[in-house]
Amino acid sequence: MTDRLWDEYEEGFLELLRIPSVYDEKTASKEMPFGRYSHDALLYMKKVLENEGFSVTMYDDAVISAEYGDGPDDERIDIVSHLDVVEPGEGWTYPPFAAVKKDGRIIARGSQDMKSGAWLTFLALKHLKNTGYVPNRKLRLVYGSDEERTMDDMKTYVRHAGLPSFAFTPDSQFPLITGEKGALMWVMEGDMPSTLLSMDAGIQCNVIPPHAEAVIRTDDLKKVKSVISSFSCDAVCEKVPEGIRITVGGIPAHASMPESGHSATSDLLRIISEVTEDPLIRRLYCFFSDPYGKNGGMYRDIPPMGRLTLNPGIMKVSNGMLFSQIDCRYPYGVSSEELTEVFRKAFPELVITLPYDDPPTLVDGSSPFVAALKTAYEKITGKKCRENISGGVSYSKVFGNCVNFGSVPEDEPFLAHRTDESAGISGLKQSLSIYIEALIRLSQV
Repeated sequence: MTDRLWDEYEEGFLELLRIPSVYDEKTASKEMPFGRYSHDALLYMKKVLENEGFSVTMYDDAVISAEYGDGPDDERIDIVSHLDVVEPGEGWTYPPFAAVKKDGRIIARGSQDMKSGAWLTFLALKHLKNTGYVPNRKLRLVYGSDEERTMDDMKTYVRHAGLPSFAFTPDSQFPLITGEKGALMWVMEGDMPSTLLSMDAGIQCNVIPPHAEAVIRTDDLKKVKSVISSFSCDAVCEKVPEGIRITVGGIPAHASMPESGHSATSDLLRIISEVTEDPLIRRLYCFFSDPYGKNGGMYRDIPPMGRLTLNPGIMKVSNGMLFSQIDCRYPYGVSSEELTEVFRKAFPELVITLPYDDPPTLVDGSSPFVAALKTAYEKITGKKCRENISGGVSYSKVFGNCVNFGSVPEDEPFLAHRTDESAGISGLKQSLSIYIEALIRLSQV
């Protein structure tokens, strides 16, 4: 049954993946608050839902919703997805928005994070509607368009619609995530040494930098080459009129999963600090060289959430001024104020601010809604549904009483924010079965 349903609507999913729904500041406006491309994805999903007979509500051109079933609005279940994606970066085997099918997988930015979850939950609710199943609660699909940056879209939705009785977001890996570490972003600014003429590293704050380059004031190409050759890193250098340009490659991954990637920024800082022997750059390298904060006095490993992670996602130097955005995921048991104090003491000459801070969240695992999801998962897969903690940031932060439930199978690699992100078609079909069962059981709580 789910095989036929998926096969019938697979092309629609590919079309959604082909929309490059990255935030675009140049086209942002009142009508398109996060730019043209994320808005295009929102309008595409609106059209799909309306073609299937759903009535769609739009919230400030940032969020849409469609629902099935009756009941008090504050007792509804929200299924919350985002249609925006992070920048694809370089090095893809196929164009990142071509949605190529190969060897039983679909390769595209957003194929896991998280257009698959958005599409599968739509198909699950469509199935219930078309088969005439009558839920005991209102089930509402909610689609946002700026989760990867500010989540202001979903904050707007909650202001208008209020909070549901329970929510889940299919924005992770099965089986179940009941808690998320805190997430913050620091901005670091200030004067840089004159030996560092320019720097451009990273693509997004919550992505481990896959690329970094800098121009330093020196003509000693032999020394730079010697330093690079002494380190195990993907780096090249060349003479330019101003000095020497150093270009470094890394491996992108989600900022909360440093074990899955490798920071080009860290390697670049190491090279520059060795060549220039500048004390500030040495401290920057040392502070960020360990993604768990060991070398900066930030290391925290607190059960049940585990280790803090630290990622200098964006680092730019121009006209002698530094601008950097640093991503940090932190567990219960440490505060953002405490961590910010450690950071400022390490760099007293720089200005460090905290424009974004979402504290840790944890949902009661004994909730009947959580039990319904567990039962659905175990019935379809035959596997035990474990509760996990995530370093990722999802719409759960906005809703509170919200968990992450799929859509990536637990035996598949989690490729969010990585080059050649892809989703296995057989896994998508199984996830669809899980969601159909889950919606039925949630509606009966």
